[in-house]
Amino acid sequence: MLGKRRVSSAMGVRRGDRDRDRAGLEPDAAGYFRRALETLQEGLSPEELALFAPNVLAEAVAAGLGVALDPGGSRVLQALLPRAPLGVLGRVLPPLVAGGLGGPAGHPLGARVLEAALGRVLPVLGEAVGQAEEEAVGQVEEAVGQLAAAVRSDPVAFARHPAGSFVVRALLRVLGGAPGAGVAQLPPGGVEPKAKGVELTLKGAEAAAEGAELPPSFPPLLGQLAEAFEEHLASLLSPAGASLCLQVALEVLHRSQSPACSRLCDALIGQLAPPSLSPAESALVWGLQDPQRSRLLEAAMAVVGPQRLRELFQQQLKGCLRGVAVHRVANHGLQRLLDHAPADVVGEVLSELGPALAEPLTQGHPGVLTALLGACRRHPGLQQEALRCLFQAFGCWEPRERRLACVGLLAGLCPFRGGDKDAEGAEPEPSLGPVTLHGSLLLQHLLHFGDPGLVLGGLEALPPPALAALARSPPGSRVWDALLASPTVSTRARRRLLRKLKGHFLSLACHRNGSRVLDAVWASASVPARAAIADELASQREALQRDPHGRGVARALALDLFRRRRRLWERLQAAPDRRRGLLGPLLED
Repeated sequence: MLGKRRVSSAMGVRRGDRDRDRAGLEPDAAGYFRRALETLQEGLSPEELALFAPNVLAEAVAAGLGVALDPGGSRVLQALLPRAPLGVLGRVLPPLVAGGLGGPAGHPLGARVLEAALGRVLPVLGEAVGQAEEEAVGQVEEAVGQLAAAVRSDPVAFARHPAGSFVVRALLRVLGGAPGAGVAQLPPGGVEPKAKGVELTLKGAEAAAEGAELPPSFPPLLGQLAEAFEEHLASLLSPAGASLCLQVALEVLHRSQSPACSRLCDALIGQLAPPSLSPAESALVWGLQDPQRSRLLEAAMAVVGPQRLRELFQQQLKGCLRGVAVHRVANHGLQRLLDHAPADVVGEVLSELGPALAEPLTQGHPGVLTALLGACRRHPGLQQEALRCLFQAFGCWEPRERRLACVGLLAGLCPFRGGDKDAEGAEPEPSLGPVTLHGSLLLQHLLHFGDPGLVLGGLEALPPPALAALARSPPGSRVWDALLASPTVSTRARRRLLRKLKGHFLSLACHRNGSRVLDAVWASASVPARAAIADELASQREALQRDPHGRGVARALALDLFRRRRRLWERLQAAPDRRRGLLGPLLED
């Protein structure tokens, strides 16, 4: 491990170099941080990291600003600043925010370090602060205020700057108390580190401590930034970096329940989708079809509120839904509308689009169907009509016998075709092909409907190998999760389906997805059902031990105890969960 080495600011930073992009470290200092980066890439145990991080951070503070602008030093700081104590952050943050875009905030490496430092602000301010740390708190708050003032003075330059845009988004999240203020923690150097029990997660993904309050100065600063964005709105619609700043601003303002949210949202909608004289010339439809503007409109629809969504739909979307649903970009805006629309708007969308659901499906936009069913899941009065329209789009509503094949058709997003009948014209036997992501989501929504009978009938019509294959499929295993978790699926229906898995528990236990489904089945099963599962798996002990997933299942089900002392095993399984937890060591003996 690297030891602590004194590097004074005088020797660490090259003096006299006025070119910011060439600012760096002396060879000795640069070599130190390069070796520190290599050490991080090799991996450290938690104990080693606890000793390593304070030493390197102390060297970074002593070395000065050049560390943040050095290729190796900046990546070390990005990795270690999420662990920085309040005192270190109070010394690191002020130099990083100095100079505006002429300082680290406008440097491609320095901006990422500043972003990581901002991601640490909320966690350290949420921790208990003693009198000795009050000065550091003041330094951190003052640095955040200084950065907010710089952004407020020229929001367009910051938001449109390739590096400054990242800083603006991190600043907005800090001022709004939102998690995720930092950057995603990737292995330094882009290679997988050889970790020794240390998993570096999202930088700044920690929210403020439970019950912690933001400093009183932060909400007014957020409101002032929102006003500055509204004033320069036309210049922030592009490029993509500036557009992302507006999207994050809407998200943070909505989360913090700031009154500035509705003002900024109305201004943005007025800029992108002003009222039109006729639906044929709808500015909203045109905006949703534009790749850049559609992102902003989607963000606005996520926070605008039910009444404003209702007005937008009635004035500019009603009557245009079929064209929007099949457009390669605009269909995503329709999905966001359905995610947040009130019941009356969802009902009108269903009336207009329901008979034509096959069109977006044919064009490769199944997300429209998924969003519509998700909206109807929230509004039970629309579920039967949505179910009928969906089955008609897949060609399995009539004749009634064809409904038994619904699971395979929905899971594979493959509508029924007339050629699917056999030579005698009879309906094909229910079967299961490849399971798609959106097909799985459709089935999950339907299983949470008030009456999931048609989907349950389709599942019961599948042969046992198909049900086991569904559990082993990554998206299909989520269908089993929904089946086991849905409050509208009766216990009797679950038991009928679980009985069909008999003889296939070994294939589930030795599979990554299947073993997870088996765990969920076990958690919801009665003691006799657990005994039946354990009895089948205990006879396959050798096969289980050869597979890593199988070994985990055997240990979780206490199969050794089941084979040796079955009556004790049954008494323990019948005990409440708390008692089983206390007796866990006995189960593993």
